[in-house]
Amino acid sequence: MKKFITLLLLTLTAFTYQSQAQNPNCTAAFSFAVTGNLTAHFSPVQFDSPYTHHIWNFGDQSANSTSISPSHTYAAAGTYHVKHVIRRELSGLSPCSDSVILDVHLVVPPCNISAHFMTSGAINSWNTVYFTNTSSGTIFSSQWHFGDGTSATTFNAYHNYANAGTYNVCLIVSGDGTCSDTTCRAVVVVAPTPCLLHANFSYVRDSAHQNKVYFTNLSTPITDVHSSRWSFGDGTFSYDFNTNHTYATSGLYHVCLLVRRDSTCQNEFCTDVQVQAPPPPSCNLVANFTSFTDSVFLNKVHFTNLSVPLSPGDSIRWTFGDGHISTDVNPVHEYNAAGTYTVCLRVKKNVTGATIFCIKEICKQVVVQQSCILHADFNSHADLLNSLKIYFINASTPATAVTYVQWTFGDGTSSSSWSPDHTYAQPGTYEVCLHLSSGGGCYSTLCKQVVVVEPINCQDLSKFTFTHSTANCLEFHFTPDHLNTNWQYHWTFGDGTASNTPIASHVYAQSGNYTVCLSVTRSLSCASTSCKPISTGLCFSCSNVWAKFTYVRDPNMPNKLYFHGQSNYPITGQTWTFTRISPASTLPPVILNQVDPTYVFPEPGYYRVCLRAVTYGGCVKEYCELIYISQFTSACTLTSYPNPAHTTISVNVVETTPDIIHVSIYNSLNIIVAHKDQAGSVGSNIVTINVEQLLPGTYTMRVVYGTHVCYSQFQKI
Repeated sequence: MKKFITLLLLTLTAFTYQSQAQNPNCTAAFSFAVTGNLTAHFSPVQFDSPYTHHIWNFGDQSANSTSISPSHTYAAAGTYHVKHVIRRELSGLSPCSDSVILDVHLVVPPCNISAHFMTSGAINSWNTVYFTNTSSGTIFSSQWHFGDGTSATTFNAYHNYANAGTYNVCLIVSGDGTCSDTTCRAVVVVAPTPCLLHANFSYVRDSAHQNKVYFTNLSTPITDVHSSRWSFGDGTFSYDFNTNHTYATSGLYHVCLLVRRDSTCQNEFCTDVQVQAPPPPSCNLVANFTSFTDSVFLNKVHFTNLSVPLSPGDSIRWTFGDGHISTDVNPVHEYNAAGTYTVCLRVKKNVTGATIFCIKEICKQVVVQQSCILHADFNSHADLLNSLKIYFINASTPATAVTYVQWTFGDGTSSSSWSPDHTYAQPGTYEVCLHLSSGGGCYSTLCKQVVVVEPINCQDLSKFTFTHSTANCLEFHFTPDHLNTNWQYHWTFGDGTASNTPIASHVYAQSGNYTVCLSVTRSLSCASTSCKPISTGLCFSCSNVWAKFTYVRDPNMPNKLYFHGQSNYPITGQTWTFTRISPASTLPPVILNQVDPTYVFPEPGYYRVCLRAVTYGGCVKEYCELIYISQFTSACTLTSYPNPAHTTISVNVVETTPDIIHVSIYNSLNIIVAHKDQAGSVGSNIVTINVEQLLPGTYTMRVVYGTHVCYSQFQKI
């Protein structure tokens, strides 16, 4: 069996070592992963080269490394004290340094499990981290340790951290017996910076041109102003920090300055500015609108244009405050997230031959709530003694949000109970509907077809039919005439064996004549037994049985093959043997007692792969094939973000030489659905691809630069 290096124990000394740094800009925390050749791959939390310098001591008397993310192969298993020293030289700040030591324990158990996970942040919560289990091998259990004293045992997990900080998160995956693997990595949780922006500005009129006004941005703190948007009240805009504007006509204009740090921090200041100029042409346009929230989808808003006078030839432009616009007269807009948005309507009168246009704009704030998440659902089953009586179980979510329940049973009757029962007058197919509502105008309805059957006599309960398998003359399939999950079924096959499953299949050891009986119990007072004779006829011999296998190579790992055993009769057991032929190896063959295994060949060369298959009837067949594994390079992994993604997906590529970065996105059928080439530079390179047009699902990102081939998976929503 292939041996993998498993990280059994990680003792974090980061909580007890004496830090050398007095500056919080330095953090020496790092994560690492171990692969199957005693090689450890180290990754620091901070690596903004060339301003950061690293020194790694691997704890085995080998030379230190100054690489950013080094890999190191140890000569033998054991415990090693790995030390990481970081020094940062930031522009305008004093240099700082830090160090940390982690204990790495390495053993070589016979295990095909490799622990690995990816992380992603929540869209609307700074302290929520999603953990995706990407471990390989046969996983029976998973255990997460989140670095703050809490844990979880789900396959994938998410965790809400109480405070910002750097946490050492560990995933322990286990298979059958003692087979397990552990991987740990540092997860940095950053608290959002409080929004202290205060928009403000002053203005002065030009001494020679009274209709020209100079505006000065006085917003504070100035370091948080990353973008500015001026609205001059006449339908025009500017994005300069300080600006000036010449008005076409005199009048009182409502001027607004919107300053923004990021999507979560912005502030707006508005004031009226009196402009003196020659009397303009008459403009009696008044811009106005109203809005209301959709009764079903609370994130969908309907807008009504109330501007007067409004003509068919007028220009209309809506901005919804989330980067989207519309030129419809009365648009309907669906927001991707709840929040408060500034919606603006700009109306321009298009008059033939006019040199000065009549333009008015109005802005209002719109509050968008979370969309309705109420989901109606129910199950049903018949009474054990009276099949005309049906029990309905309400499985709607979230149950705590339901304020109104109404059932209609399809026969003209109804109920307002949460989980009612109903007795029908006669058998038939009825459409049963469950109607729910909650506060805030949220509704959900589900209708299902419910089949009500005629009550069955007790003596008919055990009637059954059977079919003879065309592939194996010793195999039979038995089906009751009446199926009910609440009844008890017991089969005897006439050869000393039995089964308690409602629908049964049985393979006889040899040809012959048998009597099969089915006993069905509906209640203490209602049960029956039916028997039928069957005959296998003359059956096959082992000389007519063959076995072989096929395989498929993984498109991303040419040394990873998926095997599938085949036979003209059902296979009951599989034993696979993988033997290195050339170059010769002193290692013993790898033997797997698995059904259709996936095997990763450790190195290139020729291998003899044999399948020993046991079929029904006790036939043993062996099939061997010579397989060649060509030269291959280990693929690396990258973390794409945000994950899940909606409009764009990004990945950070760190290069040591300026190579072209080629990024391709594959769907689940391994078809390229998006591609981008980008010139790279030494250091970090952010590559972003638009995925808004992709269908929801799981996608693989393949990144090629220089001699590196890296992969990342993400979810499109």
